[in-house]
Amino acid sequence: MKEKNEFHIGYKALIGAMIGAGCGLSSISFYTHSVFANAISSDTGWSRGDVQLGVSIMILMAIITAPLVGSLIDRFGARIIGLISVPLYSLSMSLFFFVDDDLASYYLAWAFMSILAAGTLPITWTKIVNAWFNRKRGLALGLTLAGTGIAATFGPTYVSLLISEFGWRLSYLILSLTIIIIAFPAVFFLFKDPGSGELALFSDKNNNINVNVSAAEALLGYKFWVMGIALIFAAAGISGLITSSVPILVDKGLKLSEAAQYAGLIGLSVILGRLLVGVLLDYFWAPLVAAVFLAAPIFTSLIFSSHLESGLAISLSMIILGLAAGAELDLLAFLVSRYFGLLDYGKLYGGQYIFFSIGAGLAPAAFGKAFDIFGNYDLALNLVAITSIASGLLILTLGRYPEVRESY
Repeated sequence: MKEKNEFHIGYKALIGAMIGAGCGLSSISFYTHSVFANAISSDTGWSRGDVQLGVSIMILMAIITAPLVGSLIDRFGARIIGLISVPLYSLSMSLFFFVDDDLASYYLAWAFMSILAAGTLPITWTKIVNAWFNRKRGLALGLTLAGTGIAATFGPTYVSLLISEFGWRLSYLILSLTIIIIAFPAVFFLFKDPGSGELALFSDKNNNINVNVSAAEALLGYKFWVMGIALIFAAAGISGLITSSVPILVDKGLKLSEAAQYAGLIGLSVILGRLLVGVLLDYFWAPLVAAVFLAAPIFTSLIFSSHLESGLAISLSMIILGLAAGAELDLLAFLVSRYFGLLDYGKLYGGQYIFFSIGAGLAPAAFGKAFDIFGNYDLALNLVAITSIASGLLILTLGRYPEVRESY
């Protein structure tokens, strides 16, 4: 009965969180960037490395903004942060409309957007979902972050159509309006914290809902750091592959529109990955699930670096990549809540997001620079194969879930 009650009572907050996550900074700006990258490079004459540095700025800025947002969420609540951040994201994205041929203005737009829209990161949306769901928390988090998969599915094609019709600058402006029209009403009407009665309903002594490790205690233990290092390796490989996927496919001889359609497969498999991982987390040991999915990009890197150009091989590489991308943030939210609890969830998730940002932020620029120097992505792809395996092995060292309040 409790399993039904979680979804019956918490479905509105879940829907609001899913839409918010799908219209967030790490979703829209990340998954559409590979389409924008080619258009911007062709229009301005900037190198791929120069253009890719923009998304690296966005992700690396989270090293500062994610812990700050996490602290604000723990203090003021995720709903307030979400309501403020969605309009700020829309406003800041519109700055790209005013970017001229000066590369500095392009980077400045990324920096401003990264700061103003930080409250749309997954930390906001997963905080309330973790509060509503316990027994089926994995599936609930998977559904929440499936919103990013929806954005990854339709975003590249939508942006490709906009660019072909209006150019990349006006496309950014239209995209910014799309975000606020879809996301703000959903967050305002649906995204709310559970009351005390609902919290009592979800309490279960057989689950570790009462595990409440403080941020200070977690920093003194090995689990926090193992999660972080594994996340750096995984995020670097996944981010580098996703943001460079369209240029890599264009280099294989595909048209931009064709490459964008293949990139859309990432989104479909991100959705599948979110849901599949969510279900598995509720029944199996999370580090084992994590090891399988986070090591998977080794296959994408091998396909990308090979001479395979068939539609089947390319589709398979995108699907595998999407499954891994669909797993990483679900796993992060689940692992933080299960190993540390919700007492300092915002701070600890924000701290883990630093590791994610380092890996995901450096990789796009590194891929771009590797191409600028060597004329291909072979070195970057070989490194992804190594880091994917390392990530999977590290996460296996986390050990069992804490069943009661635990000191570190």
